[in-house]
Amino acid sequence: MESSNYKLTRLRKIMLINFIILICAILVWVFLGKSDLFKKNIWTWFTNPVLDTNIGETLIENKNINLESYLLDYEKEKIKNGDITNLSVYFRNLNNGNRFGIEEKEMFSPASLMKLPLLMAYYKKSEIEKWFLDKKLTFTKNWTSDEYIQNILPKKRLEVGKQYKIIDIIDQMIRYSDNEASIFLERNININEFKKVFTDVGIEFPAFTDWRFDNNIRVVDYASFFRVLFNASYLNREDSEKVLNLLTKTEFKDWLVAGISDSNILVSHKFGERSIFWNNWIERMQRHDCWIVYYPEHPYLLCIMTRGYDWNKIKSVLQEVSSIVYQKVTEAYK
Repeated sequence: MESSNYKLTRLRKIMLINFIILICAILVWVFLGKSDLFKKNIWTWFTNPVLDTNIGETLIENKNINLESYLLDYEKEKIKNGDITNLSVYFRNLNNGNRFGIEEKEMFSPASLMKLPLLMAYYKKSEIEKWFLDKKLTFTKNWTSDEYIQNILPKKRLEVGKQYKIIDIIDQMIRYSDNEASIFLERNININEFKKVFTDVGIEFPAFTDWRFDNNIRVVDYASFFRVLFNASYLNREDSEKVLNLLTKTEFKDWLVAGISDSNILVSHKFGERSIFWNNWIERMQRHDCWIVYYPEHPYLLCIMTRGYDWNKIKSVLQEVSSIVYQKVTEAYK
């Protein structure tokens, strides 16, 4: 039989364990109640917080950030030095809507930027066909090899003959900007459903020329995709969150993302590059990047499109513009 002292010792241990559990439960409850991270529903992290609250935007201090004249001087200097031939910039403060543009109506080739509206077309379809993104497709290549050549190679590839859920092919396309995944998805959706994303947002669908895209999209137009995602005004709230979340997982971070000094700040972005040989057979290169920077309490949208003759110089311009904007925002709000 157990001694009375042994029973008492065991009872004290049980009471101590229960006390510790109670204290932990209280701490967790307090943390969940006070932490902004847990106050937010997991599906309200990347879209406009105003959609979720009656708090007026006036409670968040907003300032007009003087960037336009500064970047105009920067553009002139870079063109004069021959670093680039064209620079288009679109900036928007997502709290108060203040915006500016530099050469925002200049036409560029969208290249891999087209993967975002393609992704949106699939999610729009899934709002009608509930389990559409879970449907499995057998990955095949029925196109010529030069259709999916890309300079920035994916870290992994889809396997021919293997079945994948559509949602996993989408992940491959965005995470690695995989042209093979993109072409496969283009050929497994009605082209009119793809085009409708553009017309619904109020943009003209870029015309095809031998499967390629000409210079036929403007930075101000492309920024619209990010605005409707942030405001959940095209896809529903949950799907807008999923898309913006996926865009934060893009593996490539050498351009705009490299201009941010704080690696803890989340960004949702899509990039693209394209080289075109003109009539004189001189190669002109384009690099673009568009994103939402989730700067604490002051998210902003920045899209940049460039054209020039040197990949590295174009890359430097993207990084420098990103850094300039980030520094100006930090100076205004720190």
